[in-house]
Amino acid sequence: MAKSVFGLDIGSYSVKLVEVDKDDNRFRLKNYAIAELYGDNEEYDIEGPSYSRQSAAVRSCFRQMKLNPRRVRNLNCSIGGKDVAVKQIKSIPLSAEELESSLTFEARKHLPLEDTEAILDYQILSDSTSASEIDILMVATTKKAFDYHIKLLKELGVKPKTLDAECTALVNSYFLSHGKPEGDRALIFLDVGAKFSTLTVFADNGMLFSRDIAIGGHKITDDIRNIQSVEYPAAEEMKRTKGLGAFLSDVSESEASIRIARRKSLDSLVDEIRRSMRYYTKETGIREFEKMLLCGGSALLLNLNSHLAQALSMNIEIYNPFEYFTVPPGFNESLGTQLATACGLAMRED
Repeated sequence: MAKSVFGLDIGSYSVKLVEVDKDDNRFRLKNYAIAELYGDNEEYDIEGPSYSRQSAAVRSCFRQMKLNPRRVRNLNCSIGGKDVAVKQIKSIPLSAEELESSLTFEARKHLPLEDTEAILDYQILSDSTSASEIDILMVATTKKAFDYHIKLLKELGVKPKTLDAECTALVNSYFLSHGKPEGDRALIFLDVGAKFSTLTVFADNGMLFSRDIAIGGHKITDDIRNIQSVEYPAAEEMKRTKGLGAFLSDVSESEASIRIARRKSLDSLVDEIRRSMRYYTKETGIREFEKMLLCGGSALLLNLNSHLAQALSMNIEIYNPFEYFTVPPGFNESLGTQLATACGLAMRED
């Protein structure tokens, strides 16, 4: 019997849990659960959900899947947002002790450490140990964020096998189910969450680059609220039903132009994506981008993909990590974008 692996994605708007196994070299989605952190009429807390909300949502996911958390093995969890730094860097060959010291110094440049310390892991990507320069993929987080996640799981009696970065879990889900991008063309992930959108770029022979953009579903809802002069629950409902059309209303042409101009969040998102692509090209020399894959809770926002495709002049697709999976009967494929990170975590082949 194939061994099940669980992926737990603790987000700031919802918690996702998936169970995946592999049968005859084909991945199978055995079960999944999603627990929202906010009710229909509750406003998203920009400071992040409380510990009690997240703890209750994690418990809810295990209940939905009829799992006893204390009996669950092979569970991988993720950390994302400003408390995680994923960097591919170059270094001269160093001893393990010297390299860890150097990477700790590097991590301090990218993390809000303040009164805490960095916890990091790394992988040497270069094939040759005799090279004068080596490529290293560094993943670092703060001890505060690390301890927070461990506490959430420890309360349930769960000990995670791996604590991974969200962006590397996404890349993992694509590599193992779709294969690597062909040639010298890069692939882009845009994980549109509630508070942040995480942009990840990678190529077969190029570096992995990831950064957080401080624009997500909440900021879009907030812009709609300001433009339409409605309360937050009404703006959220307009966003869900009308998508980007919620920025417009039945007003005169001049007023409509003003309202289009005030789509601050979308304009800023496009600008940041362009800036990231230019940086990647400058660092790697790779100028061709195969496509952008949208995932995350806000990826299905109506007309978001067409808006980005037009603004960036590139192919935009909604990412479905389960495209080549065996899935349960009646599975709603649109949930794939929301479950993508949890899927990648459950596909780890450690």
